[in-house]
Amino acid sequence: MAMAITQPGFIVYPDNRIDTWQGGGVAEQRPSAARTGQDSTASGFLPETMIVWGPLFPGEELTGIITASGRKDEALDALRFWLKARMILKQGFSEKNPGQESVFPGPAGALISVGSGAIFFPPPRLLKRSLDAEGAEALLEAERYVHPDLEGTESVSFSAGAMLYRIFCDVPPFPGDDENELRQDIREGNFIPPELAAPGLDPEMSELISSAMNPLRNNETKKRPSPEAISGCIGPSGSKSFSSWIKPLEEKEISRIRADHEQFAKKKALSVKRRRFVNRNAAIITGSLVAVIFLLLLVRGIIRGQAEKPTTMGMNPFEVAETYYGSFGIMDHATMEACVTGRAGKGDIEMVVNLFVIGKVRQAYEISQDTFMPVQEWLDAGRPDTDKTVFGITGLSITILSEDRENASLEAEYVLWVPGAFAEQDEREDGAARPRGLASKDKLSFAFQKGAWRITGIERDSDSLY
Repeated sequence: MAMAITQPGFIVYPDNRIDTWQGGGVAEQRPSAARTGQDSTASGFLPETMIVWGPLFPGEELTGIITASGRKDEALDALRFWLKARMILKQGFSEKNPGQESVFPGPAGALISVGSGAIFFPPPRLLKRSLDAEGAEALLEAERYVHPDLEGTESVSFSAGAMLYRIFCDVPPFPGDDENELRQDIREGNFIPPELAAPGLDPEMSELISSAMNPLRNNETKKRPSPEAISGCIGPSGSKSFSSWIKPLEEKEISRIRADHEQFAKKKALSVKRRRFVNRNAAIITGSLVAVIFLLLLVRGIIRGQAEKPTTMGMNPFEVAETYYGSFGIMDHATMEACVTGRAGKGDIEMVVNLFVIGKVRQAYEISQDTFMPVQEWLDAGRPDTDKTVFGITGLSITILSEDRENASLEAEYVLWVPGAFAEQDEREDGAARPRGLASKDKLSFAFQKGAWRITGIERDSDSLY
């Protein structure tokens, strides 16, 4: 608080005079329980007020005039006085104490004597302390007219543009209720264009406001208007009135502009939401894309390695059946697809493809030589506990039921061994699933199509596990 007391404020007069305002002292005031209606024994501490006193300046809050709905001409004059005072301050400090200008950048805290045009700028540290004491909402309202990154004349121009927007459009340009989002909106220039927010607004004024608040990109040659340029456009005190900047419109035209306003607001909100989501989750999205691309390339490479599609041409139905079931053990889904037509064997092929891809992904992540163990090797080893994928067919027996030139029917008996996750399962002592054998009997239907025998249907009877 000592710093807040020693830091000066300034009173700026239209005739270019600058008076320093210095706090004379402080006083603490604790209201009595009778005045506050509180029970001092129950509530403990009562709210205190710290009063900083100094030379009297009779004036009215600038923000109160700017935001008043029925005082548009007074608001314009107040803004004109504020702009002039900021230019006087800049010139005064440039001549006497270069780089030492210290006032709150926006209109918050400033008091204006409407009659004389004099403006009081309180010490900025004291003003910030007062806003903090009032609460987050008071500080948020003050920051609506302040760019978080700009300094000097650019900051003044931005604040002037935001105040002009509030006067002509009856709403603040950045109405967000969250401090971080508000600053982001200001930095990105997320506001409804003045010509849509205020139907009939003079194009020159609309352009002035937008150019004062728009973010400037590195590759843009266009510059933010200076305080002097803004002051020259709106004119001196008592010059052009508020109504002279608004062109009367027919109700049809007003309705059209309001519809454009609504459509623009929706598109803008969607665009901002999408962009911020991407920015906020950039690392996750990038990582996910890398993972997806890696898997796609992996699968693509696997499939490309088997680009030579096998065929059953030259095989009889018995040989096709042998080839189909033999492909299980080596996970050759391409050969299985060549042996069938239509939806026959769809479930078998999907299972083989899934196991094949899972095995390759495991191999890539675990940097292991092989994650697959042929079922016969596992059985010969005495069915040991293993983390490898055990899969394949044993005990295959094929019987021809009927055969002519175009159709055939065969029966196949076998045991299909699958990983524990694919069947009802026992568990090892460590909780892992053991491979299971599924005794199956299939009735295979064949058709001779396009010069080759192919399986057209599989009727399966599976009823036991061991």
